[in-house]
Amino acid sequence: MAALLVLTGTPAFASPVASAAPTWTDDLEASETAVPPAWTTVKGPYLRVHGHPSHLDTLIRVANHGSEALPRLAEKLDLPIGGTIQVYVVGSKEEFRSLQPGRAPLWADAVAYPALGAVYLRDPSVRDGGAKPLEQVFEHELVHIVLGRGFAPAVPPSWLQEGVAQVLANETGPEMSAQIRDGIAAGGLIPLGELEHGFPRDANRARLAYAESADFVAYMQANHGDDVVQQLVAATRDGSEMPAAVRQATGRLLDDVETEWADRFPARWTLSGVNLLGDTFLLGMGGVLLAVGGFLRKRRFHHRMEELAHEEAMVDELVARMADRQRRAGPPRAAPPPRGRTATPGGWTS
Repeated sequence: MAALLVLTGTPAFASPVASAAPTWTDDLEASETAVPPAWTTVKGPYLRVHGHPSHLDTLIRVANHGSEALPRLAEKLDLPIGGTIQVYVVGSKEEFRSLQPGRAPLWADAVAYPALGAVYLRDPSVRDGGAKPLEQVFEHELVHIVLGRGFAPAVPPSWLQEGVAQVLANETGPEMSAQIRDGIAAGGLIPLGELEHGFPRDANRARLAYAESADFVAYMQANHGDDVVQQLVAATRDGSEMPAAVRQATGRLLDDVETEWADRFPARWTLSGVNLLGDTFLLGMGGVLLAVGGFLRKRRFHHRMEELAHEEAMVDELVARMADRQRRAGPPRAAPPPRGRTATPGGWTS
């Protein structure tokens, strides 16, 4: 009976906005995906890229980029590449799910299985128009392969592997800060200690977890040097707990580094501290504004009604005073004709 391996299926997402799901592990039989008979294979120094002949241009593109990127990424991680990596470029959503040994989520743009040394990519023809560049997504998955092989049979801490994969694939940017601000508005930052062994199942909190992981790794690199990633990976591979690994890599306590990193973000949301274009924020603020607007309209209506009632009472009082004054003065007297003029049946004449 074939031995069972713990495989980490690590997804890359169709777009930054939809990037929200935890990594997961599956117990799967160690078997490679059978290449469909009609497919062709492009060979590179470290990988084999499989796909339909109609996607040959993409296969060559992936093989060339992977051959250049793998040594570079392995050097940054200070880890060996390991055996040949099998890359499957699929041309339909159904094929993308059916070929894989694990359960790929519907929104996944690519998935890596480190224990099998396999990466599954969607061909650009079936990728979302707003998706990240294919090469960037591929590099993200290659980092997972190299990291996963380096830690085997253990699994890298979740925030470390996801943060390193995003940073080395150059996936950090303004949208990440926006995701963090949105996450703070929805419930605050997630302590890194809660992200070592998995990410939240809630999509919004998972999106925040991915953004936090990448931003924290980028922050440590900016403040403690580019080799901080190598040192963190080396320490955790050797079995060090994360506080000890961060102390070895930075010379500082994890709590202090995390506190300084978190202090860069507002503790609570303000109009200037959140992403005003975030869907979640706009939806929530829309409800609040509707409620406030309704209250103000009601208040203005009642206030106007009170003004009208007051004006009506003043008019009634004025009419009553004029009528009372006329009663006391008696009937009006006839006015004398103007001097030098004579009243005639036809009117006034000079």
